[in-house]
Amino acid sequence: MALTYVCSPLSAPTRAEIMVNAQRARTYMAMCEREFGCRAVAPHAYLPYLLDDSNPEERALALSFGASLLALCDRLVIYGDRISSGMKEEIRRARELGIPILNRQTQLSDGSSDPVIVGRYINGISLNGLEYLKNDADEVIYFAGVEAAKVYLREHGVTEDEMEDMVFRKSVGTCFRCGDPLFPSDISGYAYQCFKCDEDFYAFEQGRNS
Repeated sequence: MALTYVCSPLSAPTRAEIMVNAQRARTYMAMCEREFGCRAVAPHAYLPYLLDDSNPEERALALSFGASLLALCDRLVIYGDRISSGMKEEIRRARELGIPILNRQTQLSDGSSDPVIVGRYINGISLNGLEYLKNDADEVIYFAGVEAAKVYLREHGVTEDEMEDMVFRKSVGTCFRCGDPLFPSDISGYAYQCFKCDEDFYAFEQGRNS
């Protein structure tokens, strides 16, 4: 099976911020798998639980593991709001190996990197509900923000006029059950829907008040 390497920032001033970046990497993995229809890997999504990024020896071990994993991958996809020193090395290594590099960067500070799904009304009628853009595996595709979704649509021949009739729906959180993004539910009475769980939830089921 093809593998996609997720390249995104990890280093941060505090451990709490590092763990936030690790969580973002897991979100990017989910979006990547939805877009490309294959397994995505991001060692920095999990290695912070095992190794200390502020310790030079442990950081070097993590980077070495990532480099070995990258060599097995079919593409590298860049996410996040900046290019860190570790990312620069991964990108350099990918070029050296002839691995295709794709950029899906978005700004994190304004929330534009929240996972986004793209839908359109069935038969053009809002009362009929939305059908969402899916990959070849019949899975709803997650994008790293609205602009990333529009780039994908343009690459696939969708015109600006056609985009005007599409709905770009942002994630409203993370599913407690599986860790994938949550989106507003299309079903009256429910608050959220998770496409990985293939289920709609009341607010209290996701630990929320509304």
